[in-house]
Amino acid sequence: MSNAQALTDAFAAADRGDAGPLLALLDDSMTWAGFTLDGTQAVYSKEEFLGAFGVLAKLDESRNEVTWTDETPEGLVVAYVQIYRRLGDDVLDVTMVTSFQFVDGRILRATDLCPPSFAQYWAKLGISA
Repeated sequence: MSNAQALTDAFAAADRGDAGPLLALLDDSMTWAGFTLDGTQAVYSKEEFLGAFGVLAKLDESRNEVTWTDETPEGLVVAYVQIYRRLGDDVLDVTMVTSFQFVDGRILRATDLCPPSFAQYWAKLGISA
């Protein structure tokens, strides 16, 4: 199975409530340069990255669907991830671009970029991690 397919399948499983496949892809020493709720970026360890998902429990609904991927011959993966967040009538539905460095079938490095509306959504809600 390609890295891109493993990633797509893992995100789909996580949205169905089975985080096991996604956790299995994350190397224990991985770092993830991801977004904060104010729209800035931070570098997260695996533990910090997983902890940041706790904010989603405060929402009524959330999804992360990989809608497109491309993989280099060396196994680097770029993915478009459709992120959906809803709290009451406030909805965020945007595409995030994420890149992944796989080593021996596991994610060692990752980066996220979100459009400005991501930070605007969280600022409007006033929710923090």
